[in-house]
Amino acid sequence: MVQVWRNNIRRLKHIRELDNAKFGDRYWIKNFVYRPIAKKLIEKFDELAPINPLRILFIEDMEYEKPSGGRNQWQAKVSKANKQFSAMTGYDYILETKNYFIERMNREQIIALIYHELRHIDEYGDLQPHDIEDWSNMVGTLGKDWETTKAEIKNLIDDDIIWKELEPGAKQLDMFNLRAVK
Repeated sequence: MVQVWRNNIRRLKHIRELDNAKFGDRYWIKNFVYRPIAKKLIEKFDELAPINPLRILFIEDMEYEKPSGGRNQWQAKVSKANKQFSAMTGYDYILETKNYFIERMNREQIIALIYHELRHIDEYGDLQPHDIEDWSNMVGTLGKDWETTKAEIKNLIDDDIIWKELEPGAKQLDMFNLRAVK
């Protein structure tokens, strides 16, 4: 049992090289989709300049389903990785999205969502909670319906991302078994 755990830890050290892999039972690593967006946003917006996109693990919950009752749910969130995870993988932050919402958004909304989450990382590397200024920035820039399903909003990135090249392929790697899964 200890040997199996040690082997998995050795494999975890190479997680930052995986851009398209299964992570546990319900998550997919989405670095290949979201990191290029983050890089362009960081290059464009001064307030994001201290952020290193290579230190962010982008994962997506593929099994989330909106609960009945219409309760409002978060679409994405950024959190700080614990010290052990950070030491093993090289990631200081985890930016998590929910596929349920992502697949209902257009690309400009996804870019805005990534921008919004990156703004929670301050110049010292700490996480900042939502506040009035945060929301007024998004509404002032993109309008009050920026997160509404298929809303028409501005593209926050001047040069266009080739979205089709970033979409997931038919197969992805299972991080622990390094085999293709569908």
